[in-house]
Amino acid sequence: MHAVERDEEFALKSPKDGSVVDKVSARDLWIRLLTARIETGEPYIVYIDHVNDRIPDHHKMAGLNVKMSNLCSEITLPTGKDHLGNERTAVCCLSSLNLETFDEWKDHPMIIEDVMRFLDNVLSDFIAKAPDSMKRAKYAAMRERSVGLGVMGWHSFLQSKMIPMEGVMAKVWNRKIFQQIKRQVDEASVKLAHERGPCPDAADYGVMERFSNKMAIAPTASISIICGGASPGIEPNAANAFTHKTLSGSFPVKNRYLEAILEQKGHNTDDIWSSIFTNEGSVQHLDFLSQEEKDVFKTAFEIDQRWIVEHSADRAPFVCQAQSVNIFLPANVHKADLHRIHWEAWQKGLKSLYYCRSKSIQRAESDASWKRSQAGGEPPKDNREPELTEQPQEGKYEECLACQ
Repeated sequence: MHAVERDEEFALKSPKDGSVVDKVSARDLWIRLLTARIETGEPYIVYIDHVNDRIPDHHKMAGLNVKMSNLCSEITLPTGKDHLGNERTAVCCLSSLNLETFDEWKDHPMIIEDVMRFLDNVLSDFIAKAPDSMKRAKYAAMRERSVGLGVMGWHSFLQSKMIPMEGVMAKVWNRKIFQQIKRQVDEASVKLAHERGPCPDAADYGVMERFSNKMAIAPTASISIICGGASPGIEPNAANAFTHKTLSGSFPVKNRYLEAILEQKGHNTDDIWSSIFTNEGSVQHLDFLSQEEKDVFKTAFEIDQRWIVEHSADRAPFVCQAQSVNIFLPANVHKADLHRIHWEAWQKGLKSLYYCRSKSIQRAESDASWKRSQAGGEPPKDNREPELTEQPQEGKYEECLACQ
């Protein structure tokens, strides 16, 4: 990124021996990368210097470093040959708290400790039972015992309190929530280290930590549906009305907080919901909603993406691994704005960016689909896998099932 900033050449190095095999213009490479992201949603970006600047101190003392992330860009762990000459393969051991129910568990003293104990038990079970063919992963899990506690339901939480994502109140809640989670996972790690022993990576340097890494925010696209339709991960809802497709048929899904507002105003009707679906899940055309209400129920593509980056940067100090951060941009986004969003993510210290969701890939489903689902759903399609659609979908992407 510094080479892009200074318009310098960027050395392309062999991953095998580190030798320079070619040099290219850093800016040209950056332009090609951004063009590919707006056209296809990929590739994902890992700002590797930010990652290695913030790895645990005992990993820095051991000379370990991170070379890559997992598919969903939230797991940033050392791989390859370590300081002891052994090969490591990173392990995802994840769980997610539902922020939609934050008020129910925020004052409970044991919730987060119990989740960390659960994750520690999962690691122990994996280390004990994984086959020898996974010896690199077993070794890495045994040495560092890294886990990733994350969240889902961030946008649902804000909407339940009628707080727009674009604003200072969202910033305040964001920092408050993740500061609390970080404090409690740190306490749990030290407590478990005294009970069960510190992980070997930490013990080698006299550090009492059960986990080398404790937090990572996964996309949770599927488990958020299981949890009653909470918003996925830390991203905004893509729509206030969409079709959920399964083997049993297609069914309409409505934003329950918006539905409550419409009910209060006497506008909770099929015609209104049909108009919302026709407008790609947006409510900005409904003149009976106040501006504050319209702001609260902005869809992902209507939110200024600088706020997505801002919130991600604000919580970054409390997340020891990384976050699956999606960017939502219109098809006709100006190249300067495309660059600015990605550049600010780097400048503000984000470790990674996941998909660049673009309306240029695929538009929302038609109003006819909504009306069919309202009438009782489509007939099941035989011999097909379930199709879970969380939105008027911008595109169908391959997801890492471990992070969902």
